[in-house]
Amino acid sequence: MDTILRYFEMLRFIPKEPGRISTPDLLKKLQDKGYKIDIRTVQRDLYKLSASGLFPFTSTEDTKPLSWFWPKDAPRLQLPLMTADEALTFKLVETFLESLLPPSIKLHMAEYFQLADNTLKASPLAYWIDKVRIIPNGLSLLPAEIDSVVLPVIYEALLKNCRFDAIYQGRNSTEKTYEMNPLGLVFRNNVVYLVATIGAYPDIKQFALHRFKHANMGQKEITVPVGFTLDDYIAQGEFDYPIITSHQDIALKLKITRFMSTHLFETPLSKNQRITELENDLYLLVANVKDTDQLRWWIRSFSTHIEVLEPLELRAQFAQEARALGKMYR
Repeated sequence: MDTILRYFEMLRFIPKEPGRISTPDLLKKLQDKGYKIDIRTVQRDLYKLSASGLFPFTSTEDTKPLSWFWPKDAPRLQLPLMTADEALTFKLVETFLESLLPPSIKLHMAEYFQLADNTLKASPLAYWIDKVRIIPNGLSLLPAEIDSVVLPVIYEALLKNCRFDAIYQGRNSTEKTYEMNPLGLVFRNNVVYLVATIGAYPDIKQFALHRFKHANMGQKEITVPVGFTLDDYIAQGEFDYPIITSHQDIALKLKITRFMSTHLFETPLSKNQRITELENDLYLLVANVKDTDQLRWWIRSFSTHIEVLEPLELRAQFAQEARALGKMYR
């Protein structure tokens, strides 16, 4: 029994190429696990297992000592076998969450995704993946193209908590070189944003990944601002683009159509939202909300279904835009 357990430990320690492990290193790992064996026992076990045809790992031919590895196309040894439930979970991750995975993890997970495909072939759960979809909110745009050399650097920097040097092209097409202090990634619609600070500056900013033109790993550890968490940063409305002069919620009053009243009754603007009926099939909505650009984009998206009543400054802004639109479409 001890020999069988040793075989499984040995097979587990052998990496897939381009990784490899030497016979002495295998011996040390097994000894660290408590197996009292010598180098000759390891050599004999390796030759016996590889020659059996059941375990298609192999070794280098021109190195001393020999180094062992599984070929890239070798099927993953999985004990116990992956269940259909587990296979479906992997398939859902591959379909809907693959873009969230760092490239190194994605490469490692490719074998499990393939194993999941093979497992699902004999299961009715295979059809579930064709029955669920995620639709983005708003107009579906093509994803921004991210430099394939830059992307792994940014993911590695986040994984290792390291800074990196980068060339970033702003909206005005000006390229600047920064020392990036990465804090997290946010996926919004078809754009990926890096939340980071620059150099020694404490201000937290957002950088679209597709605007990075070059990146090199640095050696310095990141500095996390006191009290910072990615969840708190998002909850504060930073990705809704708050109006700088207004740091508090505003009392919003809207005159809305029946269509909007139904829509907002099901998905309210805020917890304290109130909707009351007016005349002529119109409704009054009152809610406290953050004063953001996102709020303005949302109101514009519903056109004549929404009339801003208060705050008066916001009403004046939309009145001015309405006059400009009327002039444009004459």
